[in-house]
Amino acid sequence: MNRFALILLLPILGVCQLQSPDLSAEVSTKALLSNHSEDNLKQIKLIIAEALGMHNVRLSQSTFKHSSLLIIERQPVKSANKLQLLPKTELPHHFTLLKNSKGCVIEHKQSNKQWYLQTTPCVAQAK
Repeated sequence: MNRFALILLLPILGVCQLQSPDLSAEVSTKALLSNHSEDNLKQIKLIIAEALGMHNVRLSQSTFKHSSLLIIERQPVKSANKLQLLPKTELPHHFTLLKNSKGCVIEHKQSNKQWYLQTTPCVAQAK
C-alpha cells in the first residue's frame, strides 16, 4: 500500500517542483554602468544619500564605470580653524553595483539593503 501511495504522489511532487520559482535566475553578478549620464548619476546619488541618511553626497563622474565597488567615507567635521571636532569612528561604507534578472541593483554591504536602479542601465562586469 505504501508503494501505491508513493506512485500516486510522484506526479503531484513533479508538478510542485515545476511551479517553484527559478532561484538560479536571481543570482546577482557584479556590474558596471553602461551609460554615464547626469540623470543616472543623480539617481545613484539619491540612493547613496538615502542609505547614509544624508541630504547630499559627492560622487565621482566615474562612479561604477571601472569598478562595481564604491567606497564612501564621511568627511570629518572640522572647526573654522581646520581642527577636527569629532574623532573618526565610523568605518567607510561599501556599495556594490549588481545585475540580476530584474535589473541593476545597488547593495549596501553594511546593512544588506538593496535599491533597484529604475532607469539606469548596467552590464555584467567581465571576470
